Amino acid sequence: MQTNDELKTAADYQPLIVHYQNGAAVRLGDVATVSDSVQDVRNAGMTNAKPAILLMIRKLPEANIIQTVDSIRARLPELQQTIPAAIDLQIAQDRSPTIRASLEEVEQTLVISVALVILVVFLFLRSGRATLIPAVAVPVSLIGTFAAMYLCGFSLNNLSLMALTIATGFVVDDAIVVLENISAIWRRG
Repeated sequence: MQTNDELKTAADYQPLIVHYQNGAAVRLGDVATVSDSVQDVRNAGMTNAKPAILLMIRKLPEANIIQTVDSIRARLPELQQTIPAAIDLQIAQDRSPTIRASLEEVEQTLVISVALVILVVFLFLRSGRATLIPAVAVPVSLIGTFAAMYLCGFSLNNLSLMALTIATGFVVDDAIVVLENISAIWRRG
């Protein structure tokens, strides 16, 4: 049986349905003793061909991985002071640099796309006034989106940044429609 890490205690696991018998649910608590304890498993940890104690830290689904890694790294010196000097504390694996680089790349793509949109509108319309509409609409909509995300507790991740990049295209499309209507009204007087 596999579950995710959102169940925290034995009581949380007891009502899990493991089977259906004659249309009735058979729950884990009906067929097994479920208790909070540890399994007696003996593991040998090795790193760089030396005996090691391996500690795997996983984030909760709702946690921000960058903040989690930063807070763990901030506490490592404190942890190092509590263990004997003969024990060398090392980070064996950290995926946060890849995640940081990916976020940075998406942020750069977003900035470049906004700049290119403003440049293309200016080059085709050759009007500073006309360019002002998308130049204001795009950053204002992005700032509003970031504010709404912050207030709703959403984190800034690859998915949300890619969605913002795509949404920028929609905002620009709408800004161009507004711009064309304004240009038509100006021409009519």
